[in-house]
Amino acid sequence: MARGAAARAAEAQLPGLVFNEPLSWRAGKPIPLSELLRRLDTLSKELQDMDQEETDKGSLTKVAKELAGQNLLHHKDKGVKAFTACCLVDVLRICAPDAPFTPQQLKASGGAESS
Repeated sequence: MARGAAARAAEAQLPGLVFNEPLSWRAGKPIPLSELLRRLDTLSKELQDMDQEETDKGSLTKVAKELAGQNLLHHKDKGVKAFTACCLVDVLRICAPDAPFTPQQLKASGGAESS
């Protein structure tokens, strides 16, 4: 138990995700497509540069939840879906073997490419 607390304390000192822009929206207030694509591109580039052993995985929790949301997974724009899939894969890569998604979210994200 003490070892788990020590590991969490060490991870908290690691650099984390800097990206801090919303990716989800409320009904009737969507993020304009060009802005959403810009945000996803920015996030994708940051995630690609992150290393599994040198990243505070806790910093990915909020963005992982947004990426697994229906608004992005089933968006009508193929670019949004493609960026979302890339970001999801990078989050899984960084957090492996402990995915920050529930089994239901993983199942839903697996069906996103067929939409």
